[in-house]
Amino acid sequence: MNLIDKLRAQDSFTDAESVLANYILDNLTEISRLTIYELSENSFCSVATISRFCKKLKIKNFSALKVELAKESSTAENVAERIQHNHPFSKDDSEKEIAKKLRTLSVQTLNDTYASLDYVALHKAAVMLDKAEIIDIYANWKSYVNAMDLHSKLLWMGKNSNIESTRGYQLVKAKISNERHMAVLISYYGTNDRNILIAKWLHDNHTPYILITGPKKNPLCLYADVVIHLPSEEEYRDKIASFSSDVAMQYAVNILYSYLFALNYEENLKSRYSSVSKDGKIELN
Repeated sequence: MNLIDKLRAQDSFTDAESVLANYILDNLTEISRLTIYELSENSFCSVATISRFCKKLKIKNFSALKVELAKESSTAENVAERIQHNHPFSKDDSEKEIAKKLRTLSVQTLNDTYASLDYVALHKAAVMLDKAEIIDIYANWKSYVNAMDLHSKLLWMGKNSNIESTRGYQLVKAKISNERHMAVLISYYGTNDRNILIAKWLHDNHTPYILITGPKKNPLCLYADVVIHLPSEEEYRDKIASFSSDVAMQYAVNILYSYLFALNYEENLKSRYSSVSKDGKIELN
């Protein structure tokens, strides 16, 4: 959950903290120009309360708070109308209102993801995939859709990409993997027991792996060579569907593929065009 969402949720806030949060939300464009003393005077909250509030949000100080707010505000299409990730629409919304809110949520998620992704990590992951002899992709449930998309893109690029649809086979593949293999593990929450076992076996077999996961550190991060964290934390059960995380995951996968493609742009472009004949039929070389 990003900072603006935390200010809106006001989870476990005291009355004074709620007053402070509401003032900040109502004056997002002005906050960056205020000193902590001016904010204290304007919001009728003490300097000490503001300092404690920053710590509660896990932010070092008020200066750091302003930087984070400025970053989030600059990437939001309409900060005043941010959509809640877990329940983006209500039972009273019309069909058109639901469609509009889902569109806004998608744009909001793309902006948040763009602002928070570690592009150095993404580049490192692309280089690892470029050098890989064999690529194995591991995912289940909703993440499997994104995994299949990445698998398809890698095959079209001419990479030796493999993915198993059966969880039992994924476990076996991880068990017999070795250093000639390169793995991509996709899991938003990262707490599934089978995924944890897969990660351990990959590590024990000296198979490097890239992890694409949600915003939290989880057991899968322990052995990963590269971790790509996504923003916009969704609750595991208390949500209508995985709207926001689906958008963030797909965006990250597309960036990873594009970085990989760009490493050998002309060669990959030529290979891409030469694999399809004039009548549209596949002719893999």
